Amino acid sequence: MKKQFFEGHWIYDLEIFPNCFTFCAVYANGKGLRTFEISDRKDETEQMLEFLRKIKASGHFMVGFNNRSFDYGILHHILGKARIAFKNGEKVNYSPKELYDVGMQIINSAKDDKFMMSVRDEDVIIPQIDLYLVHHYNNKARATSLKMLEFNMRSNNIEDLPFPVGKPLSNQEKETLLKYNKHDVMETLKFYWYSYDALKLRAELSEQFGFDCTNFNDTKIGKELFIRTLEKESPGCCYTTGKYGRKINQTKRKKIVIKDCLFPYIQFDRPEFRAVHEWFKRQVITETKGVFSDLLEHQLGDVAKYAEMVVKKKKIGSQSDCIKYGFDDWKGARSKTYYPTEQQIEDLKKEQPMGWIEEKELKSPKGAKSYYWCYNVAETLNVVINGFRYDYGVGGIHGAIQGTIRTTAKRTIQTLDVSSYYPNMAIANKIYPQHLGETFCKVYKDLYVERKRQPKGSAANAALKLALNGVYGDSNNEFSPLYDPAYTMSITIGGQLSLCMLMEKLINHCDARIIMCNTDGFEYVVDNEMIPEADKWVKWWDGVTGLEMEGDTYTKMFIRDVNNYISVTQSGKVKLKGAYEYMDYDKLGWHKNHSAMVIPMAVKAHLVDGEDFEEFIRLHENKFDFMLRTKVPRSSKLVMVIDDEDVEQQNICRYYPAKEGGKLIKIMPPLVEGGEWRRLGIDTDWTVKTCNNIADFNWDVDYNYYIQEAQKLIDAVSEEVTNV
Repeated sequence: MKKQFFEGHWIYDLEIFPNCFTFCAVYANGKGLRTFEISDRKDETEQMLEFLRKIKASGHFMVGFNNRSFDYGILHHILGKARIAFKNGEKVNYSPKELYDVGMQIINSAKDDKFMMSVRDEDVIIPQIDLYLVHHYNNKARATSLKMLEFNMRSNNIEDLPFPVGKPLSNQEKETLLKYNKHDVMETLKFYWYSYDALKLRAELSEQFGFDCTNFNDTKIGKELFIRTLEKESPGCCYTTGKYGRKINQTKRKKIVIKDCLFPYIQFDRPEFRAVHEWFKRQVITETKGVFSDLLEHQLGDVAKYAEMVVKKKKIGSQSDCIKYGFDDWKGARSKTYYPTEQQIEDLKKEQPMGWIEEKELKSPKGAKSYYWCYNVAETLNVVINGFRYDYGVGGIHGAIQGTIRTTAKRTIQTLDVSSYYPNMAIANKIYPQHLGETFCKVYKDLYVERKRQPKGSAANAALKLALNGVYGDSNNEFSPLYDPAYTMSITIGGQLSLCMLMEKLINHCDARIIMCNTDGFEYVVDNEMIPEADKWVKWWDGVTGLEMEGDTYTKMFIRDVNNYISVTQSGKVKLKGAYEYMDYDKLGWHKNHSAMVIPMAVKAHLVDGEDFEEFIRLHENKFDFMLRTKVPRSSKLVMVIDDEDVEQQNICRYYPAKEGGKLIKIMPPLVEGGEWRRLGIDTDWTVKTCNNIADFNWDVDYNYYIQEAQKLIDAVSEEVTNV
C-alpha cells in the first residue's frame, strides 16, 4: 500500500437473522480476516469473545459504517453480558434470536427515539470509528448507504442478500450470509482507505487540540474548535452550568429590524439597487426562512419597477372560500355558475390591492364559469439590470445568464471572489451574536490570523478553516450557542449588498456586463482597455469594506445556470459544476450520484477541447462510466418488466441502457388507504439491463441514451452570447 495503515484498526460488520448471527472483521492492511457465527448449527461465542478481549487489551479501534448507531449497540450488549457472566464466574451464551431482537430494538428505537438504545460515548468499551459519522451521512441531505458507496466506488459486485430481513435461514443461506458479510467488510475496508486523510486529520486534531473528534464531521469539528476557543477566552459565554445541568446561551429574538442589520457604508447610485436597499430598510421579520420569496407587487414598493414578476391566480369560490363565506355545499357551489360577492372582492382588494379578476369558461356544466383573483408576485426578491437578473435570498445573491461566453480580442471575462467572505465580513464590521459580545470578533480574528500562520496542508490549517467557515451556518441553528438570527441576517444581507456595490461601480464606470454572481463573488465581461479602471474600483471596494477580492481571467464559460457550468481560466484550469462535473470519481463527493459519468466527460471534451462528443461516447472503454443507479425506499419495490412479467430487483440497483432488456418500474404505496399501488417508470424511453454484478456487462450498450443526454447538456449552453 502507498500509505501506512493505522496501527490497531479493525474493520468490521455484523449480520443478524432470527437463527443466525455473523461477525466479520479484517485488519486495516487487509490481512487477518476473521469470521464468527452463532446459529442453530454453530456456536463460536468463545472464539468471538477472545478476539474482542484481545482488541480491547491492545487498545485497538473498531471501524465500521453506521456502527455507532447499530453494530456497536449489539456488540455492547454482547460485551456487557460477558462482563456480568465473568464477574459471576458463569459461562456466557447468546442465542441468535436474542441478538436479532437486540438489533430490531435498535432499528425500531431509531424511528421513535434515536437516543433510547444509543450507547453513550463514555460507556463504549472498545473505541469505535464510524465512517458514516465522519462523512456526515447522518445529515438527511447527505444520507448514503454502504450499497450506494459500493456503486460509487465501482465495486464489481453490489448485489444484495437474496432473502428478506427476518427470514429463518437454511444452512445454504447461512453460507450465503457469511459470504455477504465478508463482502461488506471488504467494501468498508475499501472506503476506509478512501477516508484515510480524513481519519488521519481527526487523529492529529484530537491530539493537538485536546478533544476527541474521531467521529466528528467537518462542520462539527469547526464548531467545536470555535466554541472551545470562545469558552477559553471568556468562560461561561457559550454555556451556563446550573443545578439542572448545562444551559446553552443564545440570543433569541421576537423580531429582527433589518435596518439595524445593514452596514453604514452601503450606498448606491442606480435606482434598481437603491430600491432593493430601501426595501430591506423597511423590513421587520419574525423568522429567517422564506422571507425573500413570493413577494406581492404592492409589498415591493419601487423594487416592483425593476423586478421580474409572474402572475399568480387564486380561485374565487374555492373550498376555503366557501367555508369562509358560509357556503354549506362546496361541490354545489362549484357545479354551477358562480359569481364572486362584493364582499369577496373587497376582502381580496385589501389583501392584494394591485390584483384583478379573470374568468374562465368551464366545459361542464354548460355555461359555468370559474373566477380567479390575479396578482403579480416576485418569486424571489430580484431586480433586472441590462438583462441580468439579481436574485436575493437568505443563502446569498445569485444570478446567471445562459449560454457560451468567450474572451475576445477586445473584451475579457473576469472573475472575482472574496477570500473567506463571511468570516472576514464579521471581523471587519465587528458583527457578533449579542450574547457573545466583542469577544466573538476577537476570537474570530485570532483564529483567522493563526490559520494564515499555519502551513497549507497541515492539520491545524485545515481545522482552523473549518472553525472559520462553520460559524455563519450555526448562527441560525436554534440548538447552537452561536445562535443569533440577527447576526445571520447582517452577514447574508450585508454580503449581498456589498457585492452589489462593486458590481454597480463596474457597470457604471467600466461598462462591465455581469454574467454570473453567486454568494461570495461574480463574473463579468469588460473591455480590455477598461481593466485598469476596473482594478481601481476593486481596490476601492477593498478599502471601503475591509475585505480582499481575489481575481482571475477566464477564456470561456459555458453556463446553464448558477449551479451548472464550465469555466476555463487563462492558465487552462477547468472548473466543472453541477451536471457538468465528473472529476476523478473518488473526488466527486461520495454522497453524490456518480451515474453515467461518460456524459459530462463527453460534454467537457466537446465544449472545452473541441472533440466529437458522440465519437467520444462510442469509443469510451471504461464500462463503469456507463453505469447508472436507482434507489427506492423500503416501502416501495423495484421491478424489471420482461415479457409483461414483473421481476423484483434489489432496492439499490445498478443498470445501463441496453439494446435489449426490460423496463425498470418503481412500485409505490397508494396515496390513500385502500387505493391502488402506483407504478412509475425509470428512464421509460429505454430498455435497460441490471448489472449489480459487473460480470453481467457485455458491451450491448445503447449509446443513443448517452448521446441524447449529452446533447441536452450541450444544447443548454450552445447559444453564443455576443451582446455582453
